[in-house]
Amino acid sequence: MALPKVTIQIVSYNSLRYLKGCFDSLLNQTYRDFQIIVIDNDSQDGTVDFIKKNYHHITVIRNSKNAGFAKANNQGIKIFHSPYVLLCNPDITLEPDWLEKMMEIAESEKYKETSSFCGKLLKMKIVNVETTETEKTDTIDSCGLKILKSHQVVELGAGKSVKEFNSDREVFGCSGALVLYRREALEQVMLKGKGIESGEYFDEDIFFYKEDVDLAWRLRLAGWQAHMIPGAIAYHVRALAGAEGLKVSQVIKNRRKQHKMGRYYSYRNHLLMLIKNQFRSNFFKYFFPIIGFELRKIGYLLIFEWSTLRAWGGVIKLWPQMRRKRKLIFQKTRISAVDMQKWIGRN
Repeated sequence: MALPKVTIQIVSYNSLRYLKGCFDSLLNQTYRDFQIIVIDNDSQDGTVDFIKKNYHHITVIRNSKNAGFAKANNQGIKIFHSPYVLLCNPDITLEPDWLEKMMEIAESEKYKETSSFCGKLLKMKIVNVETTETEKTDTIDSCGLKILKSHQVVELGAGKSVKEFNSDREVFGCSGALVLYRREALEQVMLKGKGIESGEYFDEDIFFYKEDVDLAWRLRLAGWQAHMIPGAIAYHVRALAGAEGLKVSQVIKNRRKQHKMGRYYSYRNHLLMLIKNQFRSNFFKYFFPIIGFELRKIGYLLIFEWSTLRAWGGVIKLWPQMRRKRKLIFQKTRISAVDMQKWIGRN
């Protein structure tokens, strides 16, 4: 039996309220050469029973504990060997032709050096909390990832009108909420060595939050491209999104909505990515924007979020492992520091 061209992976953690909408939009795709798998991180809301009862053809891998987004996705990538891997959050709804448009581009000769593809992801809001009834909007959630001079990575186009970003464009990377990866690229950048003998596509030390940014950065270092295809439309229920140019008051408001552990991992993992992926020469070139951004964050944490400062303990603990991973990453790096500068602060 031939392998499906695409394996669609959904990592679930108490995501029951979103699954029907997500599954139905996937099963309604005009492109049919795919399989759907769910890696469940020990949900307690009836997720697994719901899938077994209503979607018999969807494969479920059930973890006995919350393994995190990175490790759960690695499980699926290692077990199923399709040429393409589509990561899809449970709170995503796709237009019926999303995958067809993506695969038409991905299989073309012009894009053979592209590792990851994303479309125009729009915001979807919940209009009834009890029934989880949703409403589509014309506001952009993400058109890919953008890296600022401060090395903060934000969602390209977040908060802007659907009328913008209407041409195919190369982007720094793609948001892990909905992204099509070429397996060949994932295999090339997989981290494997001392302490990680089984191999990691997503960095499992990151656990969750910004693991997609880390992978995008590593793919870029390895010489792979990422593209945004605006005709592929999907919708995402997301309360928070990293957008460029937010006012200080908006940033603070967003952070207070975020779960305490999310704030911890967000801060810690940003520092881990700088240790692993940054060219030393580019660190010094962008020293003032980077340090200015980090000092502002520390100032905020000292006043409002003392508990998040413990992330420094996590960074120190993981420092030796990050150094080992950095060595592996730069053994596979195919671009120069100057090449990377083309993406830093780019519109």
